[in-house]
Amino acid sequence: MIKDTIYQKLEECVGAENVSREPAVLDTYAWQPYANEDPSKWVTRPIAAALPASTEEVQGVVKVCNENGLKFKAFSTGWGAWGGPSENNVIQVDLRRMDRILEIDEKNMYAVIEPNVCGAQLQAEAMKVGLNTHIIGAGPNCSPLASATSAFGVGNDSIYMAYSPRNLLAVEWVLPNGELLKLGSFGSDLGWFVGDGPGPSLRGILRGAAGALSGLGIITKCALKLYNWSGPPIIETTGVLLSAQSKIPENTKLFSCFFPDKDEFSNAIYKISDAEIGYNAVRMNPDSLPIASPGKTKYHYLIMLHGTSKGDLEYQMQALRAIVDQCKGTLFDYETQPELLAMLYMNLFRSTFWALAFKRGGSFHTMVGRNEAIDLQTDMAEALADIKTEYMEKGLILDVRADEPYYVSYENGTWAHVEVIFQYDPRNRKQIENMKNMALENLVASLERCGEPIFSFEPSFRKILKSVSGDFAYWQQRISENLDPNESADADLYVKEKDVDFSGVPQKKADKLKTLVEKYKWVEGHPPE
Repeated sequence: MIKDTIYQKLEECVGAENVSREPAVLDTYAWQPYANEDPSKWVTRPIAAALPASTEEVQGVVKVCNENGLKFKAFSTGWGAWGGPSENNVIQVDLRRMDRILEIDEKNMYAVIEPNVCGAQLQAEAMKVGLNTHIIGAGPNCSPLASATSAFGVGNDSIYMAYSPRNLLAVEWVLPNGELLKLGSFGSDLGWFVGDGPGPSLRGILRGAAGALSGLGIITKCALKLYNWSGPPIIETTGVLLSAQSKIPENTKLFSCFFPDKDEFSNAIYKISDAEIGYNAVRMNPDSLPIASPGKTKYHYLIMLHGTSKGDLEYQMQALRAIVDQCKGTLFDYETQPELLAMLYMNLFRSTFWALAFKRGGSFHTMVGRNEAIDLQTDMAEALADIKTEYMEKGLILDVRADEPYYVSYENGTWAHVEVIFQYDPRNRKQIENMKNMALENLVASLERCGEPIFSFEPSFRKILKSVSGDFAYWQQRISENLDPNESADADLYVKEKDVDFSGVPQKKADKLKTLVEKYKWVEGHPPE
C-alpha cells in the first residue's frame, strides 16, 4: 500500500485525476495478452499508476520514486508483459496521455513522436506526405518509440524499412534520477535529424540488442527515420482484419513464392536482397493460403513489390520471376484472386495479421532465434518446428501445424529474424508448467547453432549466457549503477540475474544445456576494464 504522503506528491505531479491506487484499476495493469500464465493476473500489481502528460510530469514522478525508495516502470501501449512491474513497490508510469506526433519533416524524412503514438497513427499521417514508417510484427497498435528505443523491432516491412533501432535518430530521455538527457543533434538545439554526437554516441548506452525495457529511465520523445511511399495518401478500405477489402495501388503487386527445399529458399532470400527488391515480405505457412500453394512444400515466401514508377515496378517483377526460376520455385500472382488480394493488402501493409495472435486469455507464446544470418535462421526454423512437434504429440501444447514460422529478412539480406509460435490452454496446469521446458529447449537449440534466443533478457537466461557472450551483463550492470545509483528503475529485465530453475526439467536436457555453455564459454569473470 502506498503511503498517503507519497500518493499526494504523485497527485501534485500529474493531477489527482491522473493517478490511481484503486485495486480494480491496478489489476488491469497486471493483466497482459501475451504469455499469460493465469487468465486473471500475471505480472506484479503496481502500488499506484500515474499518467503524466509531459516530460516535466514524467520527471516529477521519477523524482518522487527516487526520494521515497520506490521504483518506476513505464510503458507506452502496454502490449507486452515486460511493460509491467516485475517486483513490489513499483509505480506504473502509463504514458498513454503522451500521444502526439510533434513533427513530420518531409524533406529530411523523419518524424518526432511521443511514446503512445502507435504505428498505424504515424503511418496514416506519414502517407499524406509520401512517406511511410516501419511497423513491428506485433502489430500497428504498438509504439514505434518503444520498439526503437527500449524493446524490439522487426516486422515484415523490414525488407525495405529496416529494424527499429536502426531508424532511431535524436532522443529526449528522462534518466532514472529524474534528470533530462538529450541525445544527438537535439542536445545541441539543432533539431532532430541525427542521433549521434557531438562527441561519443550514447545510443549504444540507451539500448543494445533488446533495449532496457524501462530499466534505464523513460524515453519521452524521439525522432524516427521515415521511408518513401509512392502510393496514394489514403488506401481506400472497407471492413476490418480478415474481412477487409482495399483498393490496391497501381504500382503495387503481391506474389507468393514457393521453393522445394530450405537451400533454395535461402538462396532466393539472398538473391532478392542483392536485387534490392521488395517492400514487404514474410515467410508463412503455405496452408494459410492453400489457393496459392502448389502443395508438397513448406517454404512459402509472401512478398509485396512497390515501385516508385512503372519502370521500377517492372524491373522488380522481372527480377523476382528470374530469381524464383533460378531457385526452382513457383510463383503465384494474386491478381488472379482479386478478393483475396484486397484482403491481404492492408493486413500485410499495416502488419495486422500477427496482432491477431494476442488473445484475451494470453494463450500463445513463441520460440525465437533472434537476429542472425539467413542460413542459420532457416535451420533454426526447422529446429524450433521439431521442438514444437514433439510437445504437440505429448499434449503439452495445442495441436496445430508446427511449420508456421514468422520469418523476415532485412538489411539487404545480412540477417533474419525467425519465430515459431505455439498455442496453449491457460487453464491447463500441465501446459503452463511445460513453458519453462520449451524455453530451455529454445535456448539449447540456439546455443547449438551459436545463436541467441530472444529471451536473453530474462534474469536466469542472462546469467547462464553471460560466459558465452563476453559477460555483457557486467557492462549493463555498470551502466545501471552509474545512471541509477538509487536503483529507482525497475531494472529486473535489464540487469537482474538468478539461477536457472531446473526443477521438472529432464536431467538429460539440463545436462545438455550445461555442456553447451561450458563448451562455448570464452570469458572467465568479467572482461578487463
